[in-house]
Amino acid sequence: MKPLSTLQYLSWSQFSKPTNDRIAYRTIKKNKFRSVVEVGLGDGIRCERMIRVAQKFSGSSTIRYTGIDLFEARESSETQLKLIEMHRQLNGLGAKAQLVPGDFGSTIQRIANSHLRTDLVILQCDTGGDVFANEEFANGWKFLPRMLHASSQVMLFFPNDEYEVFNFLDVEDQLRSLESRTEMRRAA
Repeated sequence: MKPLSTLQYLSWSQFSKPTNDRIAYRTIKKNKFRSVVEVGLGDGIRCERMIRVAQKFSGSSTIRYTGIDLFEARESSETQLKLIEMHRQLNGLGAKAQLVPGDFGSTIQRIANSHLRTDLVILQCDTGGDVFANEEFANGWKFLPRMLHASSQVMLFFPNDEYEVFNFLDVEDQLRSLESRTEMRRAA
């Protein structure tokens, strides 16, 4: 695969749709991230672009990428994405790519211990509002701190181009908040 040109990067970081993708590309460049976990691959374009941006700006062609998605188990109304096709596409990039079928809540529990020191975690949320009220999401969130290091970032992408960015300490604070909410529900 031909290396990413500066012009192509500028095009992606300034004009990509949805606009949340731009934030991801700029963040990877700025922080020189080399390991990414993405939950919810959408149409599969962003993951390829993130790998190429990381290869260009991290100073290392060995990028570790893990994609978590429902793949063939997606609802029929969603864009269909085949696991084997995505695997072939990502292997052609020269990154250490791993694709894991499943949802965030259950899958993150299985992979957390093998993904220590992950630089960036991107979570594509299907709904806006308080995602932390979703018990499945909250259960998955509990496993994020073990995957992160001091300069890691977690990005939540919502519909309508809204997003939230958490650093390691924010993730810990949100986890404490979730635990206190759970205890209050149990006490009630």
